[in-house]
Amino acid sequence: MSSNSLLAKVGQPYAEALLALGESSHQVETLDRDMKLVLETLADTPELEAFLGRPLVATEAKKAVIRQVFGTRVGSTSLNFLLLLVDRGRIALLPSIGATFQDLVRQLTRTALAQVTTATALTSEQSAALESHILRLTGAQQVDLTVTVDPELLAGFTVQVGSQVIDTSLRSQLRRLAARLSQPTA
Repeated sequence: MSSNSLLAKVGQPYAEALLALGESSHQVETLDRDMKLVLETLADTPELEAFLGRPLVATEAKKAVIRQVFGTRVGSTSLNFLLLLVDRGRIALLPSIGATFQDLVRQLTRTALAQVTTATALTSEQSAALESHILRLTGAQQVDLTVTVDPELLAGFTVQVGSQVIDTSLRSQLRRLAARLSQPTA
């Protein structure tokens, strides 16, 4: 078993408990928004993630930092959940728990996660058309669209929804053309 799947397995009950709490208190959307903020903060601040993951740092020190960083930025339920993870010695699993929680929320709300990479920023009309196409493709009710601009694509875009990838980038088309031209003709 890989370490990622082990972390997911250990964190799964916490993610499920948070979702159940969100459903019973009608806070799923709020908890999801808070978890996105927490995960973005951890991704943007690797020092924070490293600090929280250190087993020799005192529980109260970790709680103080969590209160300072997230106390006014997330709701009380989310803050209490983070503090519970510290108490249970599971705060180092927060990235895995958060990702699992977001997956569970997407399943609950029938939301497709789509990662789009484009050569240039999308207009609102292009984003709307892409979301509409992804909805038809997946049968989902909503789309969680993450757009990244990569000028190296030259033109076009790539879309990843689950394991499916649609690649219309000029870079990819040029690679395919080069591969065809390098093949011997009969």
